[in-house]
Amino acid sequence: MKPFLFATALLMSTIVGVGMFSLPYAGAQSGFVIAGVFLIILTIIITLLHLFYGEIVSRTKEKHRLVGYADYYLGKKWKNLVTVSVIVGFYGSLLVYIIVGGGFLYDIFSSASNLPPVFFNLLFFAIGAIAIYFGLRFVSGLDLLMGFFLILIVFLFFILGFNHMDLNNLKTYNWKNIFIPYGVTLYSLAGMSIIPEVREIFAGKNGKLYKKAIIWGTVIPGILYFVFILTVMGLTGANTTPEAINGLASILGKRVVFMGAIFGFLATITSFFALGLCLKETFWYDFKINKNIAWFLACFVPLILFFVGAYNFVTVITILGSLMGGIEGTAIVLIYIRAKKAGNQTPDYSLGRMSIIRYTMILVFILGFLYTLLEIFK
Repeated sequence: MKPFLFATALLMSTIVGVGMFSLPYAGAQSGFVIAGVFLIILTIIITLLHLFYGEIVSRTKEKHRLVGYADYYLGKKWKNLVTVSVIVGFYGSLLVYIIVGGGFLYDIFSSASNLPPVFFNLLFFAIGAIAIYFGLRFVSGLDLLMGFFLILIVFLFFILGFNHMDLNNLKTYNWKNIFIPYGVTLYSLAGMSIIPEVREIFAGKNGKLYKKAIIWGTVIPGILYFVFILTVMGLTGANTTPEAINGLASILGKRVVFMGAIFGFLATITSFFALGLCLKETFWYDFKINKNIAWFLACFVPLILFFVGAYNFVTVITILGSLMGGIEGTAIVLIYIRAKKAGNQTPDYSLGRMSIIRYTMILVFILGFLYTLLEIFK
């Protein structure tokens, strides 16, 4: 049971990150029902995608990350495409975590300190970089504790805000903005990068628990997101702010800002741990780069981008979710099809063919990709 809890917490805390705070804002642009439908559909799709990737990892004897699996099963062209997507996606996510996570630290300590905000961005980065350097065992143990805190804080938000909620805020909708929740929701649910680490926790044993950990590690964030969107939109409606938390201060007071800042820090730092570790191991396993150099590349490039000033919170998340998620999601489905035939070891579990579902998923990813491209260049 202990490995199951560690694995579930690792996947859950990787998924629940900075993207969560943009979900109520996206929902406010389209409407609660529309945002809720996207959340339910994409939770199902991403759960299946995580299970596909989990089986790919389980069917392949050699250690890889997504870039390596694309090369092994699909060839160099797909490897190159996935490489660009993965690295841009990792760096974009780590950059946003430094920006937003440092902001949460500042909110926590600003009343007791005169230090500038940038100090807390650097502190956030230092905590994350040290954890990534020491690797999986340290990260997974910490994630178990933080995962429980995340669940507790979301439901405390709901309980504290329940009497202040206005159900009319949940009845609005705007069909012109129907697709706005797609990119941020896809980004907020994606946790493919950590699946190889999830399997390492089980060391190739307990296949049923491995599968259950993937399912629950994906579904629990979906439930938390629904409660979070319901709470924030019910309280602030059309006035929901991009980062969600600050808009609640005028309704529930400073304690909510403080609690939200703690929650935000926990959500972002655990995801920073996990994604940074995955990027380091992508450089290490798939590109055969020295372990310490891989750590340096994984951690310090986003820090450089931060000082250059290359960021925009909601825009970066939307692009990463729709474009990078679309490429990687399509690649995983295609790799899964090939791994069914060309895998070189018996998997811990097998999902079956599910041909219609697979190609429906690819269609969703491609349409989302094209829609985002059109929005960017229109």
